[in-house]
Amino acid sequence: MVVRSPVATGFYPEVAGVCKAAVERHLKKASQYQAQRKAIVAGIVPHAGWMYSGDTAAAVFASIKSRPDVFLLFGSVHISGISSPAIMTEGSWETPLGEVEVDSDLAWGLLKVAGGLVVENTEGHLMEHSIEVQVPFIQHLFPEAKIVPIMVPPIREACSLGKRAAEFIKGQGREVMTLGTSDLTHYGYRYGLHTMGSGKKALEWVKNINDKRIIDLCLSMAQEEIVPEATINYNACGPGALAATVSYARTLGVERGELLHYTTSYDVEPVGEPSDFVGYAAMIF
Repeated sequence: MVVRSPVATGFYPEVAGVCKAAVERHLKKASQYQAQRKAIVAGIVPHAGWMYSGDTAAAVFASIKSRPDVFLLFGSVHISGISSPAIMTEGSWETPLGEVEVDSDLAWGLLKVAGGLVVENTEGHLMEHSIEVQVPFIQHLFPEAKIVPIMVPPIREACSLGKRAAEFIKGQGREVMTLGTSDLTHYGYRYGLHTMGSGKKALEWVKNINDKRIIDLCLSMAQEEIVPEATINYNACGPGALAATVSYARTLGVERGELLHYTTSYDVEPVGEPSDFVGYAAMIF
């Protein structure tokens, strides 16, 4: 059985006690972002280093009041060679808080019913960090839960994957929570996007125009528009994961999402004038 070792060096603490304390600190800060929605079937979280996006991600985890048996995790893709959604069907994931098991029964069942929409690819998960950054939160809050990790590239078929996953899971009689992960606009010369130059004007453009576009599409359940929007305006690094998550929630009857928290790395660490920064959002469905 494969034990996936951590690769997100520097994203979160590597020592168990320090990692646990960081999770608790982020959850405490996130408690101010109260969800109006009571029943939650899915969420969207960022995956940057916790120092920038930990409070935002924690807002979603703190809103989960049920006791999921399994977390279905739609991840972004930052590595090469992943052209189709890739699922890990067996093994476990290791973090400083221990190991969490992949739910093989659910993973193989989903792989079977999803046909050509998803492929088994354990190796692809070994170097991708986006899902890993969420796992310590799950281990701390839901120590009995298992996971089903799926990397979702920015393809239109992501919507079909989300729909098929929802239809399959709905008939399993199990408590499943689905989370998709994506950071939003990566702005600045280091990222190759500098439409508005630098300064507060650029920051406001990212917040009120570029990131707002992709957030509004998610909240309005317009899953088919998410990947094309991000392809044109570069306002999500994981639009496939976003589209799959929104499609999943919509298939389960959710008519509108809820934004819990939005920030940028500059807001978290406002040093100098805004020049290079990234947007982060927490949403639930």
